[in-house]
Amino acid sequence: MKTLIYLFIIAILVMESCAKDDTTTKIPISIKIDCLAVPDKKSDLIPVNIPGQVVYYTYSRLIVRGAGRYLGKIDAEKSFYVIKSIEFFTNDVGLQYIRNLGEGKVVGTNGDGFEFTFWSVESLDNFKIVGELKTILETGTGIFEGCSGTLNIVGSANNKLWLCVDGYLFFE
Repeated sequence: MKTLIYLFIIAILVMESCAKDDTTTKIPISIKIDCLAVPDKKSDLIPVNIPGQVVYYTYSRLIVRGAGRYLGKIDAEKSFYVIKSIEFFTNDVGLQYIRNLGEGKVVGTNGDGFEFTFWSVESLDNFKIVGELKTILETGTGIFEGCSGTLNIVGSANNKLWLCVDGYLFFE
């Protein structure tokens, strides 16, 4: 009888531990998204002013394609980002950069996703990109409901705009 009670307790503990997932235990979730951003040619044009050069224009909205850990395949019809402002600056050692500020939304093909704000800087020397993406609280749907986090952006705009977004999401 004693053995039966011990087996019963162990069975309950095993079932209880299997019932919990990462979002209910508030454990940070590692997320990584590899994506390609393609200009939305129906969007507004935004000027890029670089001293000593003719002003050129870029599309303000970009469509995002790709896939990610925890997200799965990206739904390109629902995923995008919009550049709200572009400014030129030179750093302390004389290197030239463009800073972008904006917002967007990323959605997996299963409909789960979240909205975000971002900043990024692009080197005019080698076209490398670095920045940060911050989730907007209470915009997550599905598995991203209640998520928050600041993710790192690394990429390159040499011929195509490739980005890697990497970091941790936290759940309330």
